[in-house]
Amino acid sequence: MTEHQVPQAQRTALRRPVAPLLGAVAFLLCYLAVDFATGAVQNGDMPLPNDPADAIYAYLRDNTTASLLTGILQALSVLGLAVVVAGPVAAIGTRRSVVRILGATAVAAMLVSAGLSIALGLTATTASQDTVLAMREVNFFTGGVVHIVALGLFVFLATRAAAWTRPVRVMGWVAGVPAVLSILSVAFFYASPLLPLGRLLCMVCLIVAAVSLARGRTPVRAA
Repeated sequence: MTEHQVPQAQRTALRRPVAPLLGAVAFLLCYLAVDFATGAVQNGDMPLPNDPADAIYAYLRDNTTASLLTGILQALSVLGLAVVVAGPVAAIGTRRSVVRILGATAVAAMLVSAGLSIALGLTATTASQDTVLAMREVNFFTGGVVHIVALGLFVFLATRAAAWTRPVRVMGWVAGVPAVLSILSVAFFYASPLLPLGRLLCMVCLIVAAVSLARGRTPVRAA
């Protein structure tokens, strides 16, 4: 149901929340800022997950500042997502409990990843190679496939409600499907591009949904 389908007498009971839009924009911009911030201080090319352990360890030892910046910016980014999850985006429709659990899972996974990035920045020069590599492994999976699959399910289910406008519902499909399918990257390397694709599409979808709320195109009852 759009704003135009809501009787005039009921429109005064509707509100146009702005917090979800601010959270969704922060979620995207802080994440994109990681590449710009770390690029200025990065020493050497970041190794791939399947590169030799010695190369990964050496990179992390030489790039503690980049790890710190990554963790801080990712934490700020996911706090934006937390604002979205806690707001009306997850409260529209009949699957509210499931949607909030999935959103909370996406937030928690990225917070763990961000915390490990900060920990790597603080300890990589003194910790053993095995410890550093173990932290990096957990960091990679929690901030990658775990976060993105949970985010994709959150976005997909949150946008199924009939109250959303058609563009939001369509964008939920476009973003949610590749994000969920990114789980294939665990077994198939060639599915890895689905990780960044699904993540960015979900971020854009949340902005589209938040704009719909802020414009009053999707009804939200005032408390």
